[in-house]
Amino acid sequence: MADLSVQMVNTIEVNQTWVSDKTLISLSNALGIEVFQLFTPTAESQKQDNQPLPSHWLLKLRQDMKKDINSDVDMHFERLFNMNVQD
Repeated sequence: MADLSVQMVNTIEVNQTWVSDKTLISLSNALGIEVFQLFTPTAESQKQDNQPLPSHWLLKLRQDMKKDINSDVDMHFERLFNMNVQD
């Protein structure tokens, strides 16, 4: 349903790869849930995995988010600037 191989899903489940937004949407659609629910811990997962994320993952996540946000802000300012120049 999600057009992902079993191997890819296994790789995602054990946090061995970073997935794109399109993959997350595909997975959530196949499961019939919202994307945010993929990241919401269940009572069972909290019992099994009560450990914090490794700091290098958090650092990578922070860096990627900053890069994406900066890119989006730059794109919007560029559009705004181009609109003002054309007026």
